Amino acid sequence: MKKFLTSILIIIITFSLCDTTFAGEITQKEEAITYTIIVNDTVLDLSNLPLIPYEKIGTVIIPLRQTSEALGYKVDWNAETMSITIDDGYIQKATLYNKTAIATFEGKLQIIDMSREIKNTVATTIHDGYTYVPVEFFVEFLNDVTIENNVIKIAPSKAELCTI
Repeated sequence: MKKFLTSILIIIITFSLCDTTFAGEITQKEEAITYTIIVNDTVLDLSNLPLIPYEKIGTVIIPLRQTSEALGYKVDWNAETMSITIDDGYIQKATLYNKTAIATFEGKLQIIDMSREIKNTVATTIHDGYTYVPVEFFVEFLNDVTIENNVIKIAPSKAELCTI
């Protein structure tokens, strides 16, 4: 009889712990973090997008076209290859594909080869016709990116080349 009562007690405790755990997960999902994106000191209007910037696996995911165009980049969609190309017009351009973390860069400098392939921490994703990428992608385009108090600031890196 003691074994039976002990077993029942263990089952009850187990289920009560599970209920608490699941309730905690639901609460966390409902409390989504809202991010503001500031590019070159201008707040981006993201009200018409299907998704606001969000976190996935500890990485902040932001809209590609709106952010790129605010930085002055040209964004193109190729329906035939299902690829997105971002071109800064000076140094490099990158090609991304839906549902892959790979970004292929082509350098435009004659002296320094900026061509490379990187792997973002999270795959590029298209939601209702809008492309979302990890914020780290913009660091590869030589931008300074900071995230502080749910504010994402992106601006071109400023550096000087010294010639002797």
